[in-house]
Amino acid sequence: MLKYLPMRIETQPFGPPLDVHPSSDIETLKFSSEGLVARVALEVKAERQIRGLDVSFKDATAFRYLDEVELATYWRSEGFVRGHPVLEVLQGGWSDELAGLQGYESRRREWLVVTGNGCVSVFAMVPPTLEEAEWHLER
Repeated sequence: MLKYLPMRIETQPFGPPLDVHPSSDIETLKFSSEGLVARVALEVKAERQIRGLDVSFKDATAFRYLDEVELATYWRSEGFVRGHPVLEVLQGGWSDELAGLQGYESRRREWLVVTGNGCVSVFAMVPPTLEEAEWHLER
């Protein structure tokens, strides 16, 4: 039988507080020479109108998409800040996992774009920019 061992994670909020609704999700991820943009669907307003947030990382060096189930060890941790769609991971995240696997630490900053469903973990030295967005769902 596997025993749950809580991960010690420490995060700090980035940007304004916003409710992370259980039905929120990553709408799109776009990676190009201009960086990484995660479009977050925060809520459905009316007539398929979506209110969201574009989270842009100009210098992303790595990213991974995870379903919220794969992040259970994060959100079960006391150091996981709630009420913000973007967090900086200070300790216990993907960067620490890699350091353990690689046998050495690398200088990197880690960010987590949080939704009620999918989440994106990003390595980027420069903090992201946040921009409110609205769009219509395609039929």
